[in-house]
Amino acid sequence: MKKRISRIVNFFAFNLLFFALYLNFIHKDNNGQAAPSPRNAVATTKGTVLVSNPEQYLNKPSVKNEAAVTAQLQN
Repeated sequence: MKKRISRIVNFFAFNLLFFALYLNFIHKDNNGQAAPSPRNAVATTKGTVLVSNPEQYLNKPSVKNEAAVTAQLQN
């Protein structure tokens, strides 16, 4: 009698194990909601960025460079 009960319990435990594996790996959740995204997402860029008019940046001398050039000329 004990052998019969142990076989029944093993059968249900084996089926429960495969049902749990099915729920974890195979079954797809048909949830209509998408994952929430942050509303204040800030895009950060590192490195170089292309500009539309590079001439305005190339021809414009900076104040720091002018001060360094005049300091070198005076010495």
